[in-house]
Amino acid sequence: MGTQVFKILPDGNTEEIKTEGPIKDVLKAEECYIIVSDEYRKVYLWKGVNSNVRSKFIGAKRSQDIRGQVGMHFGVVPLDEGEEDPDFIKLIGGKTEGGIAKEIQMEASPAKVTAPAVHPLREKDPFGVPKPAAGMNIAGSNDRHSQNTGPLYTGKESFDAFTQEDTHVNFDEIMQKLEEIKIPDGFERELIIIGDHAYSVVEKVQTFMGKKQVSKEISRVGAIPEGVFFAEEYCPRILSESGKILAIEFLKRTSGPMDAKVEFKSKKEILKDQIKSQLEYK
Repeated sequence: MGTQVFKILPDGNTEEIKTEGPIKDVLKAEECYIIVSDEYRKVYLWKGVNSNVRSKFIGAKRSQDIRGQVGMHFGVVPLDEGEEDPDFIKLIGGKTEGGIAKEIQMEASPAKVTAPAVHPLREKDPFGVPKPAAGMNIAGSNDRHSQNTGPLYTGKESFDAFTQEDTHVNFDEIMQKLEEIKIPDGFERELIIIGDHAYSVVEKVQTFMGKKQVSKEISRVGAIPEGVFFAEEYCPRILSESGKILAIEFLKRTSGPMDAKVEFKSKKEILKDQIKSQLEYK
């Protein structure tokens, strides 16, 4: 029975790893791997305890791609380091063998501009008006292909055309853009809306060699309740490009001026304070 191991690379590709000894010896805590087992008919996504969010999301997508190669009768099983099931423990005790899954090599986009080593927005004022940096196209400032022309809504028929999704959402690229832009001091990301889906940031506690480790992961919200919601305690931040909204983040303040409670006073109390202040001044 074939057993294959694929390492998730930062650029979105996968690299097949072949071993002469146990598979467990090549699994590193900083990486994510896809292990395909013909015996169990499983495509395992193993996430190292120190692997980053981007690798985990790429791994989730690539595990589905590899499942398409080996057959839909295979199940995709995500596993975190330290939470492996008995079948998986047995599987990684052996070595790799031949299989039908192939490495995934993404084609580079010819129009893509290589990003600088230090992202041009990282040191910018997060609340200031962004100005395009070299290689960046902020809010469609360079060669905008679509312009806002109004009025948008003149009746139900005029709005129907705008309810159709006309672009493919590349989740990996959007997440990379969000990770490269600095989160304002005193804030943390709690919710992200990309396309038609919402993702929340959750804390996960894992035990490794008797020590607890807390990591934050981004997880897709399965069922969104119906209705209208006010994000009163959150600061929304919008990422847009080429005249289109790519993502909306909801940032929650963890420290700063908003922590101080504002004392509410009625107009009568304010007037009394003013009279008292004037009398004391005289």
